[in-house]
Amino acid sequence: MTNRYATVRKPVKLNIMNAVIFTMLVLILFSSNLFDINNATHRNFQLEFPCVKFYKKGELTVDCSYENLKYIPDLPSNTVYLNLQHNLITNIANSTFEHMTNLTVLDLSFNKLQSMNGQSFKGLGNLKHLKLNNNKLTGGIPNKTFQYMTCLTDLDLSFNSWKRINLQTFVGLQNLQNLQLNDNKLDYSILNFPPGSFKPLKSLRRLSIQNNNFQSWDYGTIFPDITISDLSMLETLELDVNSYLDHKPIFGKGFSSLKNLYLLNVSSCTVFTLENDTFTYTPNLTDLYINRCYLRVYSTGHEVFSKLLNLKVLQLNASDQVHPWIEENELFALISGLSKTSIEILKVSYLLNLMNSDSLSIIINKISVILNKTPIKELYFTNNLNTHVSQKDIPVQVPSSIRILDLSANSLEVTKLNIKQVTFLNLEDNRLGKYLSNNSLMIQDSKLEYISLSNNSIYRLHTTIFIGQRYLRGIDLRFNFLIDINLDMKSQANLKILNLKNNKIKYLSDQSMQKLDKVFKNNGNVKIDLSYNPLQCSCFTFPFLNWMRLSHKHFTNFMHYRCEYENGSLSKSNSFEEVILNLQLDCTNNIFLMISVSLAVIAFLAILFAVFIYRHRWKLRYLFYTAKLKYTSYRNIEENLNEYVYDAFISYSENDQNFIEEECIKHLEGNANLKVCIHQRDFIPGREITQNIISAIQNSRKTVCIISRSFIESYYCMFEFNMARMESIHTRNGKNVLFLVFYERLLPKELPLVLYELIQKQSYIEYPNDEHGNVIFWDKIKDAIHA
Repeated sequence: MTNRYATVRKPVKLNIMNAVIFTMLVLILFSSNLFDINNATHRNFQLEFPCVKFYKKGELTVDCSYENLKYIPDLPSNTVYLNLQHNLITNIANSTFEHMTNLTVLDLSFNKLQSMNGQSFKGLGNLKHLKLNNNKLTGGIPNKTFQYMTCLTDLDLSFNSWKRINLQTFVGLQNLQNLQLNDNKLDYSILNFPPGSFKPLKSLRRLSIQNNNFQSWDYGTIFPDITISDLSMLETLELDVNSYLDHKPIFGKGFSSLKNLYLLNVSSCTVFTLENDTFTYTPNLTDLYINRCYLRVYSTGHEVFSKLLNLKVLQLNASDQVHPWIEENELFALISGLSKTSIEILKVSYLLNLMNSDSLSIIINKISVILNKTPIKELYFTNNLNTHVSQKDIPVQVPSSIRILDLSANSLEVTKLNIKQVTFLNLEDNRLGKYLSNNSLMIQDSKLEYISLSNNSIYRLHTTIFIGQRYLRGIDLRFNFLIDINLDMKSQANLKILNLKNNKIKYLSDQSMQKLDKVFKNNGNVKIDLSYNPLQCSCFTFPFLNWMRLSHKHFTNFMHYRCEYENGSLSKSNSFEEVILNLQLDCTNNIFLMISVSLAVIAFLAILFAVFIYRHRWKLRYLFYTAKLKYTSYRNIEENLNEYVYDAFISYSENDQNFIEEECIKHLEGNANLKVCIHQRDFIPGREITQNIISAIQNSRKTVCIISRSFIESYYCMFEFNMARMESIHTRNGKNVLFLVFYERLLPKELPLVLYELIQKQSYIEYPNDEHGNVIFWDKIKDAIHA
């Protein structure tokens, strides 16, 4: 038993050992494969970066911008242009670019780089342009950081937090031509810019170190001239100035080494003191820009610019200062120093506060006298405070050499100009709206080619404002309140652009379209810009919109125009012509609908009018015949009882004539001594029947109607009845002049409605046809006539 059990356990032990060995082998293989997989994944991840690669003129460009990269990926060694801007890269590993010997442009701007060293750019011997701006670089720029970039010509280190330059920072940059150090924290001092630190920059042409000098006003720091003296090839310099401490020269003796310096751009000044010796060591300047500076003028100021004989461009701009203004006489003193220079462009902005001072016309004219013998071509006098021009002032006159005149942003409400040689006139950002609605520019027969009147609160322009401007090529009327453009533009045969952007134009009047059609006919190249106007989409404005469509070649960006429907919604963009055609279809349908509705309304009114005429026919006929009688007989009928010719007018039918002759005349005229009018006896022969009837009614105190069937059937009997009724209503002030005698018995249904209504309101009498009743009958008629 023992041996049997032993023989059974032995193979189990061997199996366990084999399993352990197998497991170890599997683990070894798995770990090895896992390592390979990780390496492969890393390599594949790099290869799958979404960098755009393309060739331009046979040179490889790789664009990895805006990809949120945290490190620089492996890239082809033949890359020439590499764009890595706007990523999250924090550092550059040593020898990252060692294999990229063909790279000439590298853009690492807008990343999060925090440091660099001498090995960061190893291998970039052919690099010409390097951009490191807008990163997190701080402290001092390490020595020999750019030592391998011997071919570099452009280096941008701006918008970082650099605090100092080291002595050997720029070693190896002997071919650098453009260096941008602006917008850092490089306060001007020998400590931050040690002497000799610029010495390797033997080819530097442009240096920008603006917006760095933020030390307190108490120090009055200026750039160390001993440091900049090594830049003998420098042509353009951009820097800050703070000359708060007057004894310190702004441009010291070291600047005399800059023989090639022609452009000086000074900005972000706390105080810039201008003295007669300020530019002694920079005599070769041709372009001088002093921006955002508080200017302080010492001594007379006449000699400040007089030594700059080659000066062509001068800009004096005191914007961003709390109280930037200098005195008027100080300005004239500064400008007088330009009288012997080669000045061509003068820009003066934010310098004057003309409260209680001369008008702008007088100041410009004085400046013109000073510069009259210079070759000046452009004069900019803008953004001054409390400037004004009076109607009594003499017109602004400038030297005959000036071609550009800019008087923008001076709050001018009036302008008087005599500038016939000026080709470009800028009057934007003033308050000339009211003045220009009633006045022209007063520049007849000038050489003016372009004028800007934008943002002047113009709501209407005088129709003759551009009369005589035959050289005019561009008119800028943007940002005003124009609702129409009814201008006389027959002189503008050379006009190229009429800019009406951002006005209040909903549509143009017929007169404006006709005038513009004449311009289009004479000048096929003219363009009009109506962008950002509240154009209206309606059937009323359709003629204007269709005119635009037919003349679309004269409207810039025609297809991009949009218009507003009557419900306030806007038409879709990029389909202005389609919008107009759809509107035409809608308006055509609306026209048919309007015509149908109009005809229906006219028919309804006609029916209503006919009903009215029919209802008041007797009144109208009465008024007509009364008026006719007045104009033919020249008699005025008054209500005085003593003026009636007859006591009664007897209206009767021919069938009842015997009753009239035998009864009425006998009893009324014979017995009652009344005077009655009988048409067969008293009507005037030759006169119209209607006139005889009206005359008889108006000349009788009463009208007695003998009612019978034949009376009702007679046209003239009913005419006499209705005329007498109208006489009661309209001439006798409501007094009843009508008396009805029923000669025959008639049923109510036999009576006309008007007669039936009358007997319901007024009394009448029936003929009794018996001897006793006749006596009473005639007495009642007599009483009724005298009532």
